[in-house]
Amino acid sequence: MKIALSEIWDFIDFVDKSGTKWQFKLFAGDVTVDKLNATVLKSIRDDRNYDTELLPSIFTFREILWQPDVYTNVKMSLPPLRILKAFCEERLEEFDDKYPQSIYARLINGIGLYCNRSIQLLESESSPPVARVLGDLRKDCFPIIKFFILHPQNRKDYYQDAINRLNYAVKIQLTQFNNRYTELEDPYWEAIFAKLKQKKTVEADSPVTDTKE
Repeated sequence: MKIALSEIWDFIDFVDKSGTKWQFKLFAGDVTVDKLNATVLKSIRDDRNYDTELLPSIFTFREILWQPDVYTNVKMSLPPLRILKAFCEERLEEFDDKYPQSIYARLINGIGLYCNRSIQLLESESSPPVARVLGDLRKDCFPIIKFFILHPQNRKDYYQDAINRLNYAVKIQLTQFNNRYTELEDPYWEAIFAKLKQKKTVEADSPVTDTKE
């Protein structure tokens, strides 16, 4: 069952009842995180240690991901890509392997890998057009960025600022980078349930066979 990011938080309050076990999988573009349960999702929703500066650090302040008509050549594009890649690598060292930080780490690592791919393409001898490289970078990063925009612990002013820039960036994708709207994916959760196996019991009227000789 597919569930939108904004709807999952109410949904998890009603799961794991009536003998049903639920598992969840996060899809953020090509980055996926699976084998999660309701407890893990609640740790995201109620994460009081969530770093609200993470969103502006990976998106709002990174014009390479939303600004048009600025990064038009390789020389101008490489420095901000390297800076964002370095930031992602530094943050990865700060996260531990426990939930929910491990989930944040997977997503941040995805952005870092996308930046590294873009850098390699722009530095190659047969480099594709800059607009194509940056268009693919933004398209791949947007689902991850949307996850952090919709994080329940996000600041309202950061949320609104990021939403405005994301909507602007989507418009640029459609008008300048020749993307189709259907190519711009939204992150979502997949909920999977399996009924717990009930222990077999002997019914009162079941025949009992005496195995003694």
